[in-house]
Amino acid sequence: MKKQKLLAAGMVWLIMAGCAQHGAMRVSIPGLERMTDEQKVAYVLEDVWRGMESRRVYQVLAHVSPGYLDQEGRDYNAIQEYISYIVKAYYSVKITRTRPKILIAGDRARAVETFGTIAAPWDARKDPPINLQGQVTVYLERAGSTWQIVEWGPLR
Repeated sequence: MKKQKLLAAGMVWLIMAGCAQHGAMRVSIPGLERMTDEQKVAYVLEDVWRGMESRRVYQVLAHVSPGYLDQEGRDYNAIQEYISYIVKAYYSVKITRTRPKILIAGDRARAVETFGTIAAPWDARKDPPINLQGQVTVYLERAGSTWQIVEWGPLR
């Protein structure tokens, strides 16, 4: 049960920080070309965090690969539904995080995120409040000059 809550809180963080909508238009960010790959990955994670806290589903999805698939069998559509549910069910989501540990290996990246998540539901009878902390692993792949999240899950 605790593992599921930790995974849910981590997913809340990930989703609120950002994902990619199928066919979404790419936005050019000034200076992105001059960033290192580690800085680009850190930017993706930061933008997902901002998207989750501001409850902007598509800001989060803009960083998720259409080929997303996690250990629990969730694909892009399932993550989109999950994020949308969290945004609707919880009126307040606050995430505290530390600087991620990022490892780049060619066109793949692995980031270990340490976080704390507090979320208040609209209806506490239906959805429990979230108050969790822990670590998650985020896997990303290079997509042109940007990075996209291909998997999120427990620390391994």
